[in-house]
Amino acid sequence: MKPRCLGICLFFNDDDIVEDALTHLLENNHELVVWDHGSNDGTAAAIDKFNHHIRERFFLPRTFDFEKIFEHVSRHVIDNYAAQYDWISFPESDEILEGPDRQKSYYGYVEEVVDSPYDWVQFNNIVYWFTEKDDPNEPSPRKRIRHYSIWRDCAPRVYAWRASCMNIRRFNHNPPLGKQYPVNFNTCHYQVRSEGHMIKRIEGRIGLSKGISNLHFDYMEKNKKDLYIPSEELNFDDGVSDLCLIQTFNWRKIYGAHDAMTARLRTINESQTR
Repeated sequence: MKPRCLGICLFFNDDDIVEDALTHLLENNHELVVWDHGSNDGTAAAIDKFNHHIRERFFLPRTFDFEKIFEHVSRHVIDNYAAQYDWISFPESDEILEGPDRQKSYYGYVEEVVDSPYDWVQFNNIVYWFTEKDDPNEPSPRKRIRHYSIWRDCAPRVYAWRASCMNIRRFNHNPPLGKQYPVNFNTCHYQVRSEGHMIKRIEGRIGLSKGISNLHFDYMEKNKKDLYIPSEELNFDDGVSDLCLIQTFNWRKIYGAHDAMTARLRTINESQTR
C-alpha cells in the first residue's frame, strides 16, 4: 500500500519560490497544510493558486513570536493530522527535498524508509547561491540557480519522519521519535536567490535574532561584500547527475563562524531530555 504523505509548509515573504516548493511536494504525492507568517509581499497570492490542493491554510500575524511558531504548528499537526498519514515532510520554505541520490524521486525513497525499520531522515544541506551565470529572465529559482556546495558543519536538517513519530519541532533541528535512517537524504536550499532577494531577505530579518537564533542574518548584513560568490567556486547542477557531497565552499564566510550554533544545538538536545 502506498504511504500517505503530508507536507507542512511555513512561508514568510517567499513569493518567488512558493510555486517551486508546493509543486515539488504535490509531485511527490504529499497533501498540504500551509502557514503564512505575516507575509507582506506576493506570498498570499502565490499560495492562492494552490488552494484546491491545500487541506488547511492559516495566516499568523507577524507579531506571533517566531520562537513559538514551530511548537504551534507541531501541536496542530499532532492533534489534527498525524493519525491520518504515514509520513510527514516539513521542509523550510526555501528547501526542496530529495533522496540520497537521483536514481528515484523523493517519494520513491520515502517508500523505502516507510518499508524499513527506521523512522526519520536527516538531510544534507546543499546550499544553492545566485551567481553571474543565472538567467534573470527565468522566474523559477530551481531552474535559474544551478550552482551549489554542500555545507557539512551546519545545524542538522531533520525534515521528514513517520507521522507516528511526530514530536514538537525545534526549528527542525531536533530528532523525532524513533530511529534515524542510516543514510542522509539531500535538501536543495535556495536561501539567497538573487542580489535583490539578498537585500530583501536581510532587511526583512535584521534584528530578528533572539538569543542564539537567526544570528546569521545580522552577520550577513555586516559582510555584504562576501555574499557575491563567483560561479567557479561552486559546483554546477545539471538537474540529472547526483549531487557532489564534498564541500567545495566555506559557508562560514557567508553565515559566520560564531559559537552560537554549538550553543543552540546544546539547548535543543537538552530540551529533548526534559
